[in-house]
Amino acid sequence: MGKKELDMKGSVVLLGVGQVGRSLLHLISGVNARTKADSRLNVIGIADSHAALLDDDALSQEILSEAAGIKEKGGTLEQMEGTLPLSEITSALSPGTILVDVTASSDTGPLLETALSRGCGVVLANKRPLASEWEKAEVFFSHPHVRYEATVGAGLPVISTLRYLISCNDSFSSIKGVLSGTLGYMCSEMERGSSYSQALLSARDLGYTEPDPREDLMGTDVARKALILARSAGWPLEPDKVDVEPMFPDFLSQVTVDEFLREINTLDEEYAMRTSEAQTAGKSLRYVAKIDRTGAAVGLSQEEKESALGSLSGAENAVIFRTRFYNDVPLTVCGPGAGPLVTAAGVLGDILDLNVHMRKDR
Repeated sequence: MGKKELDMKGSVVLLGVGQVGRSLLHLISGVNARTKADSRLNVIGIADSHAALLDDDALSQEILSEAAGIKEKGGTLEQMEGTLPLSEITSALSPGTILVDVTASSDTGPLLETALSRGCGVVLANKRPLASEWEKAEVFFSHPHVRYEATVGAGLPVISTLRYLISCNDSFSSIKGVLSGTLGYMCSEMERGSSYSQALLSARDLGYTEPDPREDLMGTDVARKALILARSAGWPLEPDKVDVEPMFPDFLSQVTVDEFLREINTLDEEYAMRTSEAQTAGKSLRYVAKIDRTGAAVGLSQEEKESALGSLSGAENAVIFRTRFYNDVPLTVCGPGAGPLVTAAGVLGDILDLNVHMRKDR
């Protein structure tokens, strides 16, 4: 069967075989089991930070399952037979292929740009390429074959809603939201009586945090999401236009992950006090992003208990769009905003949508 025919089906190269990547492979397998042979998604390549596995036709389900099992146990793709150097990934980037980046790497940008230049599509759960300096990131916001729904709100239709409003000639005055399932979960747990350290360890056990939880706690992840929302709304902010309030002191940024986790109980008193202050005022403490055309700020905020943000529970996210059409009563998108499966579902939705659009273009 020719490669061109396979690309019409939907050839996928996956960067990242962590929790989201493995969940995505499982979802693709399920979709393929219910889909006609000529409409299936063919995973022709997977890669971690060490090596790649490629097949012009499609990697077998046995190989994908073996790779997922190795990664789940903490191994690398190098342990498998037939792996290739990462530089060989470009050989799989023929027109119509969809390159999917579910890594947390800052180094995938050049490969993503190469894919676009070769007529491929790009789907991102990785926020870093979209949140770099505007000069580098602009191509990912302007190219018609880029999708990134899962970068904000996991599987929630946040970006698609924003794009729909733009297509209707709406304009934005402000965007506000709880954009971190991790920090939302922690705030909710502290509101229920858990300490800061208990809430963090629970979030980590549930797979809500990054491997280094400081990636979440320093607010950097939320800041990236704020940039993505701003840029998608037509406000090409630079990273230095986002004010960020971390949820841990600076001196703990210099220690190892294990040392950090041993010290987190020292923060329990401070955050118990901040949670109590909000409750005394009849409000809820939430980690909130506030965005407009002049800049953005992310940090802890006291929100009315019955408001869209104050009433959130657990890892729920909410994004509030105040626009020309939705001014007096803003438009709110709300739902689960963390977890490998819902994030993978958002990525899969982008792959399926992009595959349809690229077929039409061809």
